[in-house]
Amino acid sequence: MLKLRPMQPDAKSICNGEKVLIIASDPVFGESVQKKLAGIGYEAIYAKDGTEGLKAIFDTLPHLILLDIELAGIDGYTILEKKHAEPLLSKIPVFLMSTQGVPINMRRVPEGSVKEFVVSLHADPSDVADRVNKHFGCVPALPKNELSQDAKKILWVEDDKLIGNILGKKMVSSGFDLVHAKDGEEAMKSLEQFMPDAIMIDLLLPGMSGFDILKQIRDNPKFKDVPVMILSNLSKPSDLNRAKVLGAQKFLVKATASLDQIVSEVRDLARK
Repeated sequence: MLKLRPMQPDAKSICNGEKVLIIASDPVFGESVQKKLAGIGYEAIYAKDGTEGLKAIFDTLPHLILLDIELAGIDGYTILEKKHAEPLLSKIPVFLMSTQGVPINMRRVPEGSVKEFVVSLHADPSDVADRVNKHFGCVPALPKNELSQDAKKILWVEDDKLIGNILGKKMVSSGFDLVHAKDGEEAMKSLEQFMPDAIMIDLLLPGMSGFDILKQIRDNPKFKDVPVMILSNLSKPSDLNRAKVLGAQKFLVKATASLDQIVSEVRDLARK
């Protein structure tokens, strides 16, 4: 897997450093697209086969995936199916490509899993870069989300290892000072050591439930004003109402929320 950090192009053409993963078996095409995107401000990552590409999706959590259907190891359709089956990865947009002009088998494409199709016998890297620009739009570069003394401190209570790994990486790369607790006991111990700017809680947890944790937080004068967001797959109106009564300001459903939406909501919550 080859990564290229954004170069320093003219300010008028620079983008926000969005992370784009290119998964393509043709190294000439893949590396050309990578260089094009890095030259206009993206963080471009190139994976040369399906196995490397699937791992890169989990490791890098890109903002966009350019996925070829013809790959060594695992083909593009299989990658698409595996990605679409993971709620926190399914929201990452995909451009599905056939760079050898082979028709795309739509029966193997999960509904709603592809943002755009690129079918060409001789795909042009410049055309692909233009499509990526159109998808994101080019605006002045934003400051790097490097962890600083001003980073917002977030306590997150979640026991699912896969979600913990995926969303944890996303939160840290987005500039948060994240403390991850796997259950209520760990969460309470963490609160004895620092004051968070916001708290994110799952409801279904081993031992103490998310509702119990929320109640303990609100019963403690020290933490009663810390903003709390519920991130859970419990989505009944009764669950939402109970969380609100106990003092949660926001409620997101894991299965329908994208990684970027979660980060945005936590950032907004931590400002309050």
